[in-house]
Amino acid sequence: MALYDYGNTRLRARISRLQRIETLESFANLTSIDSLISALTKTPYQESIETALTYAHGYSCVAEAMRRELRGIVVDLQRFYTGSAGEAINGIFEHNDLLNIKAILRGLAHEVRLEDIANSLLPLGTLPEPVMLQVAKSKDIHDAISRIVVYQLPVAKPLLELKSRHQDLTAARIELALEKWFFRHVLTESDRRMEEHRILNEYYSIEADIVNLNNVLRFVNSSEAYDKLGGNVQEYFVAQGMLSEKKLSALCKMASVEEVIQSLVSTRYGGYLMRGLAQYAQTHYLSEFENQMRQYQLNWMVGLPKQSPLGIGVPIGYAAMKRSEIRNIRWIAKGIQSSFDPAYIKENLERIP
Repeated sequence: MALYDYGNTRLRARISRLQRIETLESFANLTSIDSLISALTKTPYQESIETALTYAHGYSCVAEAMRRELRGIVVDLQRFYTGSAGEAINGIFEHNDLLNIKAILRGLAHEVRLEDIANSLLPLGTLPEPVMLQVAKSKDIHDAISRIVVYQLPVAKPLLELKSRHQDLTAARIELALEKWFFRHVLTESDRRMEEHRILNEYYSIEADIVNLNNVLRFVNSSEAYDKLGGNVQEYFVAQGMLSEKKLSALCKMASVEEVIQSLVSTRYGGYLMRGLAQYAQTHYLSEFENQMRQYQLNWMVGLPKQSPLGIGVPIGYAAMKRSEIRNIRWIAKGIQSSFDPAYIKENLERIP
């Protein structure tokens, strides 16, 4: 794991400088965005805040600074790791690249303004931003696919295959095809004998479970959708993660959301899904379950630096912790801007072990 030594040493130092939850809670007590900005200039966010202040103010300043920090995660990791380690590190962000392509194609399909498409793009991706913007400037989906092919982006092949099979390229059909292609790609090419590939495989297996379980819950919550598909729900599953296709198909036949969750109690996600069920009983939002699955995923990633201290576990864990901290700072800024009670802001901070 010598290829990880330099980068991991740098990241351990950065992990030690992440803000304590008590510090974040103290930010929630501030009464104005300006006071939050002032407080952030006394943290490692100083440079990003001061740069953002040259062209933005108030909440926009904090949002722009956090966007710079998110982009900095990718830039730093690409700088710290090279060779096969660098290729593996890029694997952490490949799904964000896919989400950005999907956002562009969805925006074009619905004739969304270029500015709005650009603002929806995630900074945590490996594809160059100028390339993404050129694709976003396409006149329609077909033009965008042509540009994707010209730029030789990884999604070019599945898009061309889809285009050859279907004349009617709806956004929903494209998104499903890309998700299925992506998870086949990341979950079948990993050499699980190597620790870094084993960890990446587990990383994306959890992501696949989140995608598949979301679909299961939608089918169960809407019997009309299940009947309309004639029970052929497998078409909407991506490559299986920890939950097998057989298990997922069985879940789709259950009578209620509650029954689905109860049947998953014995899985690694059981405790989190039960917390989601308690919240779902109050709100009736299916998103409660994804929120809990994301919390499981976050806690798993945060534990990787200790479990895999010499390899890819450190960059995955650092990226997760840093992203969580940025999410919390943005939430605090939004809460202060909206005059939320400090107790409510603190209650909704994302907490990690």
